[in-house]
Amino acid sequence: MEPFPFSLQDLLNFANVLVSSTVVILAFSLLAYTLTYNFRNPVARRFAFLLGLVMIVYAADVALTRVISLGSAGRWLRFQWLGIALLPYAYHTFSNAVLRTTNYRTQRRRWISLISGLISGASAFFALFTNLLVSQVNYEPPISFLEAGPLFWPFAIFFALVALLSLENIRLARSRCLTPESRQRLTYLLLGFMAPGIGTFPYLIALGRHTAGADFATPIFGLSIIGNGFVATMLVVIAYTVAYFGVLTPDRVVRYRLLRFFTRGPIVAILVILAVQTLPTVERILGLPRDIVLFSVITGVIITSQLILSVTKSLVDRAIYREDREEIVWLRELDRRLLTTSDLRQFLENHLTSLCELLRVPAGFAAATVGPELILEAVVGPAGTRESILEVHDWSDTLNSALRSRMPNGVARKAATLRETNAPTIQHFHPIYHAGYWVWPLVEGGEESGREAVLGILGVQARGQAAIFTSDEQDTLDQMIDRIGLALMDRKLQKQVFVALRRIIPGIDRIQQIRGVVPYAAAEPDATPEELLEPSPVYNPEFESWVKDALTHYWGGPKLSHSPLVQLRVVNQAIEEADDNPTKALRLVLGRAIENLRPEGKQDLSTPEWLLYNILEMRFIQGRKVREIAERLAMSESDLYRKQRVAIGQVARVLTEMEQIDWEALISPPSNGEAKPENAVSSGERLH
Repeated sequence: MEPFPFSLQDLLNFANVLVSSTVVILAFSLLAYTLTYNFRNPVARRFAFLLGLVMIVYAADVALTRVISLGSAGRWLRFQWLGIALLPYAYHTFSNAVLRTTNYRTQRRRWISLISGLISGASAFFALFTNLLVSQVNYEPPISFLEAGPLFWPFAIFFALVALLSLENIRLARSRCLTPESRQRLTYLLLGFMAPGIGTFPYLIALGRHTAGADFATPIFGLSIIGNGFVATMLVVIAYTVAYFGVLTPDRVVRYRLLRFFTRGPIVAILVILAVQTLPTVERILGLPRDIVLFSVITGVIITSQLILSVTKSLVDRAIYREDREEIVWLRELDRRLLTTSDLRQFLENHLTSLCELLRVPAGFAAATVGPELILEAVVGPAGTRESILEVHDWSDTLNSALRSRMPNGVARKAATLRETNAPTIQHFHPIYHAGYWVWPLVEGGEESGREAVLGILGVQARGQAAIFTSDEQDTLDQMIDRIGLALMDRKLQKQVFVALRRIIPGIDRIQQIRGVVPYAAAEPDATPEELLEPSPVYNPEFESWVKDALTHYWGGPKLSHSPLVQLRVVNQAIEEADDNPTKALRLVLGRAIENLRPEGKQDLSTPEWLLYNILEMRFIQGRKVREIAERLAMSESDLYRKQRVAIGQVARVLTEMEQIDWEALISPPSNGEAKPENAVSSGERLH
């Protein structure tokens, strides 16, 4: 029988490389996660710096197992010292940031961080370019290390001292926690805090030549595997704790996001590395070329891992959400079933296409009522159809005329269906001919249901003035009207959900911000409520830029409808006056802010005190061109742009004042806020 081809030392070396590679993968993955989700938090940024140094140290360890020359070993060993030398500074600044989250004054500790940073930077320079900290290379594969220089032992004392001071910072932060949850997280951090330092310190240099040679390789690899495994575990524990710093999402979201990231990223990468490491053995067993084995193994690992994740998703949800599972199911159902604007348009276009094919006509459209307006939602037909529909200016009058053409028999039939199914119904009307189209009003409910709401209109290009259909056409047409009407009705209800979300999300954000402040001791005296909670967009540095964007699309557009200014309290309080339309409420508030800048008396285009108001009124309310405004105000275009920036700044100031006082005592509809002049910019494609 052929003896086992690997010695104990070979197996331990293989396991050590695998564990070191695992630490590199974890450090890089956690670094990417932290910078993606917690970048704005100082604790997370300093932890990311610490992870980067750990990654450098362990990446060099992995590389040293493959070097084939003394020169290569020396370069990698000195590069490794870049991470080792800077680690004390990373440790202390990270612990200092954690302590500051408990509102502890850390001015003296900041000086310690600065001094440790200077010493660490100098140590890195000495290690990379001189022999003062480390000297010649001891190259005896499978173990390579640098000899100690004259400054090594002072650095070792400095390393240990800073690590202990950092540990004391974490202990103090834990003692200041007021809630069980925050104390538990800081306990996890305290337990795992020293692991990176213990795992990266160069013990082989301290032991010197006593560790050289193959006789000591086996115990060294054994201890290294245990230590590196401990480091990998503690990095995950520390990352779990840091993941909660500075985030405003609920804890369950953080847990779920972190777990899904681990299962889809680091774990899959570790399995791939394990597969690659075992390739030589698989090649010999199967007798196949390396490329075939490589492709097969990696593909199998990736696909199998994703299948396992999909199958175990319900178990993961049960472990994370626990008593919240039922509510989570409803939230996911809401996400799956809500109709977005594009969903509605695609639905309507598909049904309009089917309807046009049925009636053998080339074009059709559907429009929805939004307040007093008709908004064109979907159009099918040849090029120019949309423009020709928009050129017709009396669709609203047509809708009123069509509402008077009620079909009593059709209503009775639909009311009976309502009694049987207890479901919402769409009334049926006889179409009227207008502008080359047969037009049906879409109305929800009726006399039997006790409610009636106009949803919009449906139009198809007419084959003639008289609307005559076969029985098959009429049956299918009734179904199409029902489906299109129900889609508009569902969309109207779902818009109310979005309106409610826009109104409650600022409050939810405020609650989450308070969650990040309450668990610790009182704030420092110089910290303002705005700095702690940021309750309003007016405290954001980009506030004035948002005001400019919203004014640019004053009569409609993405910069108004998607503006962060809809989170203003004055906008939320005005939303009922704006028919539950956040965009209209924001326009109302902006109009009032501009009106507050209006001087007393009759408007004058020549006096300086009217200049800012005139610019705002003509540029944004009336929508005039810059050249026209400059000519009317007798000024150059460049001067107009400068004055416009000043005027926008004044609007931002007024909005800030409105945000800080009682809305009910101030707000009233501006005289020009809802009467859109003929030359104003259109908010979209309205049917008149």
